[in-house]
Amino acid sequence: MQNQNHFSPNVDWNHAVQLFLQDCKSRNLAKETIRRYRNGLEKFHQHLAIQKLQWPALDSTLLTHHIIPSMLEEGLSLRTVNCNLCIYKEFFKFLYGEGLAASDIGMGLKPFKLQPSMAHTFTDEHLQHLFALPNRATFTGFRNYVIMLTLLDTGIRLKELANLQIPDVLMEEGSLRILQGKGRKSRLVPIQLFAINALKRYIQERGALGHNSLWVTLENEPFQTGGIRMMISRYCAAANIQGVQCSCHTFRHTFAKKYVMNGGDIFTLKSILGHERIETTEMYVELFARDLNIQHEKFSPIEHLAEELPFYRAEESEVQI
Repeated sequence: MQNQNHFSPNVDWNHAVQLFLQDCKSRNLAKETIRRYRNGLEKFHQHLAIQKLQWPALDSTLLTHHIIPSMLEEGLSLRTVNCNLCIYKEFFKFLYGEGLAASDIGMGLKPFKLQPSMAHTFTDEHLQHLFALPNRATFTGFRNYVIMLTLLDTGIRLKELANLQIPDVLMEEGSLRILQGKGRKSRLVPIQLFAINALKRYIQERGALGHNSLWVTLENEPFQTGGIRMMISRYCAAANIQGVQCSCHTFRHTFAKKYVMNGGDIFTLKSILGHERIETTEMYVELFARDLNIQHEKFSPIEHLAEELPFYRAEESEVQI
């Protein structure tokens, strides 16, 4: 039987959402995260109306047997549904924790298992074409060249790149300090000597300005995400790169692939990429599994010793160990 008083009668839907979002702000979550939470809960409320369900009567059974199927029937991708499930779990956990619900009805929600999607990566030929395009004799050309070097050598996200400040470039340590969201924790990302030297020269050419934004335009204004995204897109078009999604995130995927292919361990990669969950990092290993098999064929120690090893005959008796 449905619990008609599962949620506090003093809290209607809009008030519950408002309280939840205020809590998100008090925890200093990123604006983009709060925006996604708000949109996800608006979508949830729409599905309540579609199923003709009343907010106070909602329980775990109605949630799993009516709301979730309603999203699937709408044609939403499993990835989008999973994102919404994460939002609902956080929302109902908050309501229960605040004493506004008799139980946490989202506790039992489980994400749908997804087949890993292909991650676009640049080939070495793509990269050679891209790095040959900027006119390094000009300020903007050299800036763009160093931006692409930084993206490829660190695997940082576009927003993380755009938010870099001069003090975040730790020359002596050979690392970049990356802030993960407004006011949140930072991580150190290693960057190698070639890119560090390029950054050092770029900072000299940038000169002293009235602000510390690392990347700047000819007008000495911060070079923001939209401009960086457009720059990468134009270079990809000029290089005639086809069949690959041309974006800053492709540099991130390419970094991860090369790191895995060169034998880097997954736990260090997780730290470098700033993933919260190891499962996210493990996806890279799955995505590049075929390339790893090819790599193993090329460098297998047994294959290299095959000519020197005695040929195995099935009739030979096994040695008992």
